[in-house]
Formats: sequence, C-alpha cells, structure tokens
Amino acid sequence: MKFTFPNRIALLLPILALCGCDDRKPGTDSAAGGSADTLPTSQASGGAHPDLHASLAQLPGQNAISQRCQECHKEIHHHWQGSDHGQANRLLNASLDTLPFSEQKLTTTSEKWSFTRDTGKLTITANEKSHQVGMVIGIKPLIQYLVSAGGGRWQTPSAAWDPAKKEWFDVFGGEARTERDWGHWTGRGMTWNTQCAWCHMTDYRKNYDLKTDTYQSHWKEMGVGCTQCHGDLAQQADPESGCLIDLTQHKSLKKNHPDRIYDNCATCHSRRAEFDDHFHIGDKYGDHYQLQLPTMPHLYYADGQIRDEDYVWTSLRISNMGHKGVRCVDCHDPHTTKLKLPLKNNTLCMSCHAGGTNGRISGASIIDPASHSHHKADSTGSSCVECHMTNTTYMGRDPRRDHGFHVPDPQMTKEHGIPNACNKCHTDKDTDWAVEWTKTWYGEKMHTPERKRQRARTRAIASAYNGQAGSLDALLACYAQEPNPYWQATLIQILQPWATEPRVQYIGRVGVSHKESLVRAAACMILEFSPGNGPWLEPLLQDPVKEVRMAAAWAWRTHLSERSDILKELKTSIRFTADQPSGAMRMVQLESEAENYLEAEKWMKKALALDQTSAGTHEYYAILLGQLKKPEQALAQLKIAVSLDPDNARYPYLMALTYAELDQKDKTEQLLRKVVKLDPRHDRAWYNLGLLLAGQNKLNESISAIRTAEQINPQTPDYPYARATLHLRKGEKMEAFEACRTVLGIDRSYQPALNLLRQIGNPNTP
Repeated sequence: MKFTFPNRIALLLPILALCGCDDRKPGTDSAAGGSADTLPTSQASGGAHPDLHASLAQLPGQNAISQRCQECHKEIHHHWQGSDHGQANRLLNASLDTLPFSEQKLTTTSEKWSFTRDTGKLTITANEKSHQVGMVIGIKPLIQYLVSAGGGRWQTPSAAWDPAKKEWFDVFGGEARTERDWGHWTGRGMTWNTQCAWCHMTDYRKNYDLKTDTYQSHWKEMGVGCTQCHGDLAQQADPESGCLIDLTQHKSLKKNHPDRIYDNCATCHSRRAEFDDHFHIGDKYGDHYQLQLPTMPHLYYADGQIRDEDYVWTSLRISNMGHKGVRCVDCHDPHTTKLKLPLKNNTLCMSCHAGGTNGRISGASIIDPASHSHHKADSTGSSCVECHMTNTTYMGRDPRRDHGFHVPDPQMTKEHGIPNACNKCHTDKDTDWAVEWTKTWYGEKMHTPERKRQRARTRAIASAYNGQAGSLDALLACYAQEPNPYWQATLIQILQPWATEPRVQYIGRVGVSHKESLVRAAACMILEFSPGNGPWLEPLLQDPVKEVRMAAAWAWRTHLSERSDILKELKTSIRFTADQPSGAMRMVQLESEAENYLEAEKWMKKALALDQTSAGTHEYYAILLGQLKKPEQALAQLKIAVSLDPDNARYPYLMALTYAELDQKDKTEQLLRKVVKLDPRHDRAWYNLGLLLAGQNKLNESISAIRTAEQINPQTPDYPYARATLHLRKGEKMEAFEACRTVLGIDRSYQPALNLLRQIGNPNTP
C-alpha cells in the first residue's frame, strides 16, 4: 500500500505591505508640528536603547531638506507641512502630544495600558512593561506612537490616540493577541522598519542585517518630503529658475513618463510585495513591487470591493475610471492631501460628469444627479461618493473610501453576500427591498452589455472562491471579454488551480507577450505548472521589468543554474523580505526544492523564530523534516499545527500519511477518519482510507470509500482504477471492466487500466 500526498500548487509570496500612507479622509486640522513646538530629541528618545538616539540623530530637524524649498514655494510648503504627507512621521510635539500622556489609561483584551510623562519623557506602559516614545506617525484621524525595541527596530503599539475624541483606543478592535503572535504589537507584524516606514519617510532604506537580526535604517527626513515626489536636490540651484530640484531629471520625467508620477503615488497607496526599497521618482512600479490584485477572498470581495486593508491604487486601476485614465491628481492635491474640489453638491464628481470631460480625459458619462440618484438634493442618497465610494473603517477609527467606483448591486448581495451601498445606508431594510428598488429605478441599466460583463465576472470569481463546478468555463469566458489588463491579470491568477488545463496553459503562453508587465508576470504563475513551458518562460528571464523576471525566475526556479545571475537576483529579492516570516519561508521552499535541505532547515528556524503561531509554517517544517527522514520530529510539528488550527483537516491528514510511513495502521486509520469528518469532501483522504481498508481485506468498505473519492473528484483516474482492482479481487469482472472504462474516459492513455483490461479479458484470470 502506498499513500500519496495531494498535488501541491504553492506560490509563497513576499510579505504584502500592511501599513502605508493611507487615503485618509480630508479634514480641517491645522496643527502641523512646527520646529518651535517639537520636543528635543533627547526628551523624545529617552535613552531606553542606545540605538534610539542614533536613529533619530540622523537629521537636525524633522523637515530639514524640505525647509530649503519654502523660499520659493512658501504657500505650498505651508500647506504641505500641516498635511498628512508632511506629518506622516514626525518628532514629538508639545501641542499635539502632551494631553495623550497626562496620566491616561486604557484596558484592552490583551493589555492594561498607561500613558505618562515623567521629566519630559513620554512613556507607554503595557502590562507593567514600560517603553519610551521616540517618534510619532500622523496627526489624524489617529496618532500612533513608536517605541524602540533594540537592534534598530521600532514597534507600533496597538494602543492609538484619537485626537478628535481625545481618547486612547485599540486598533485591533478587541482581538486577543499574545506576545507569541506575529501580529501582536511587539511582533514582526507591527515592526515599523518593514511595515510602515517606507510610506512615512523620505528616501527610506531598511538596511536589515540577516546575521544579527538588526536594522540600521536610514532616511533623509521624516514625513513624505519634497524630494520623495519631485526628485533629488541638485548640487547647485538651477541658474535660470533658482530651483534646487534636479530639473534635468524632472523635465525628463514629465516629458517621457507622465504615468510614472502615478506610479510614485502607488508605492504607498497600494498593497504590494516588495523586491527592494530603492524606488525613485521616475521608476516603474513593477521594477520594485508586485501589486496585490483582488485574487483572495479575505482581501477583496468577488466584484473587487475592498475587504481588508487594501489601500486604493488597485481599486482605481481595476475601475472603469482608472482604466480610462483617471489619475490620483485629477481629484487630490498632493501638497494639502485634500480634494481639489468639494464633495458638497457633487462638485468634484460633476467636474467630469456634467460635460463628459475634465479637459484632459473625455468619455465620462453625462449625469444629472437628481434624475440619476432618485434621492432629494443634499441627501446622503444623492451623493456620488456615498453610493459609488462607500467607506470602510480600518484601524478602529480610520474610514477610507473604496476607489473602485462600484455600481451598487443588491443582486450580488443576495447571491454572494457582497456588500452594497443601498443596504449600507438603509440598515433597516433587507436585501430584497434593495433589489426591488434597483430594478424599479435602474432596470434597463442593469442589463447593458457592460453591467452583464461585470456581473458575469463577479459570479465567476465568487464561484471559483467557493470551489463550485463550472468555475473554469465561467472564468475563461470572462477573460475572453475583459478589456482591463488589471482584471486580466487578476483572472489569470485566479485560474491557477486549473493551471495544467490546456485552455489555461494557452492563456499563459499568449499572456507572456502582453504589453502590460503585470499580465506577463501573471502568465508566468500559470506556466510554472507544466514542464514543457521553457520556450515561453526562459525569454522572460531577461524581461525589462523586474516583476516579470522574478515571476519567470520563480516559475522556472528548479531549472536555474546555481551560478546564474537571475537566480542571484531572485534570492536577493527574497532575502530583502527575510525579516518577515513569509520571506524566510520562500527561501525554505527555494532551498528545499534544490535539495539543499540543511540550508532550508536554517531558513525554517528563522521563519519560526519570527512567527511561532502560524500553523502553515509548522506544516511546511513537517514536510521538510520528512524529506530529511525525520518522521518523529515531523509528527511533533504537525501536532503543533493541529493545536494552532484544530479545525483544519490538512494537518491530521499529513499526520496520517506520516504514521503510514511508520507502519502504524491504527493511528493512520484513526486520523483519516478524523479528516473525512472534519472535511467530508477531502477526496484524497477518502482514497487513502480506501487503500488502508483494502490492506485489511475490508473490500466492501474500501470500495465505498473510494467511490466517495470518485464522486467528489471525478476527474482523477487513480480512484476508479483502484476500485477496479478491488472489484477484480472480489471476482467482480464486470464491475472491474466498467471501472476501467471510467478510467479511460478520463485519460485514454492510462497504462495501468489498459493492462488491467487485458488481465480481465484473459480467460485464465480468476
């Protein structure tokens, strides 16, 4: 009897950014934290760790470089200095930061907090452990204080200050997190150096040292300063204009790469994986980042609405407006971080939709707000953004608008549980009520070719998320009709479970020639799962865009020479993220697949040190230990995984396979029965249970178990073939013959079934 692991399609991505310069609701706060109000660095740092002084002493002031620009740009500088960009990261400020530390207290699920000021030093105490505050993130709608954790590492406490309500609150919303958790405020999920700093500082470099697990992070100034968006300062001012910015570089940027300014916004306003921290204005986004598309149900709803903390750039890119060319600066002033026009009376939206153009982009649908909304003027229902850009609150107090500009569709709520703006506002009404009113008001518009296409895409993605039959055909039909390359790349990634299917492989092979780099990168993710795709993948190892090279290198990793430049580039990119468990885990996979098992185990221990509470990490360690011929240690890791995630059927299934290798049949059977109880649709567990029962000569039970596997997954030829052998053992030649025919209906070249048919036809076969 031979037990087999299920097919494993795994793509471990670098850590996706969880913190960034978010799209915060414009406000009227004017406090900016000028230098006269800033607490001295010695007071701010407190001396809890020697490296705290070193980190803060890199600049004489908070905005030292940007201060040089105000001589010529005094008004812009004034607005910028008080903005979310200017105050994205700051030193302590007497006017803003005195009240929060006036003997305040907070009790959360995990901690008892107190916030005090002693001889000028601001102190956060959590469960009787004191931490001195050194820096601050933001001024509204919440303020987070940073504390040093040694080794150059800064942590972001989960207790934040609400300056409007003048109270402390828990950004985790009452979640119980312990210090062992990656996501606890003392864990690596809340480390400022890797999760926050790039989007809150100017010209930030992480500078993580793997050997010592320390940071020597560097920045030119706190906050998002002038040079972050306009380019480096020149050695000398321009003789004609007197400008300090390198105008040669700046003019080239404007003339040749108008969308690169848009890419600069994206480096902070997107959820993404990182290859490095060397992005510079004028660079292409894909040369430094891999964008997170709406491919995961815990991040986005099936129609593309935001679910988790996704930021806004992906939403804009998948929207019709973004596809037609609407960019951030069409609506937002980057210096004030406020809207260019007010939302009242839909003034901002109507700047395009009143006449069909904003002077730069044409083709906007012309809308009369009164007849379009069917709501009274100045009511919530007459507001464009309330219907098409609904708010979701993150971090407890931070409402952010969805930039996908979605059409409210209660029908999708009814079918797939996707939120709609109607019921978000009319909380006293049910979904059927909203469906009827949308039919009454917008019946014809809901059946236009565009709306039909969008609904079909939503249904196809929801079907794929839920593992429903027919998902593949629906996704392929949507892909054939999709004009937006960001949705094209999304659909290709969602097609990964069917990567070996010929029609999906064809999409991958065509996709490698797409003009958009993110589509080419997505195509690589499909082509990984077929050994004959070298002619399509290998040319992309020299693609001009890094996100494509890295996707191709990962897909072709087992074929790369250890001495090749592309493998070195891939490893460098992964190591950049190795201060997080996902980066270390990706190195584990790379080294284990190259059969460098001892090196893989070193990376595995690194990953576990960074995150002890990930069941998946312990699972992968168990698989690695199995490769190292250490089954007992593998079982120990799987037991930890089960304790962390007791309802997941995968871990007892892997334990069952391990006990089978140890020839402990009782344990194996016990665990397989547990698996099918936890997950009745686990076809591989039913199959292996059938094999085990067959080994005990319980042929009827065995056939029943294998039939169940067939019913769950009728496309696997192994199952009816195993059943055919069991029927033959029972002397049931006709049943064995029919089972073999089923096998050949799935795979006509399945040699074991052909051999068995010959045996059945042999008159000497009993």
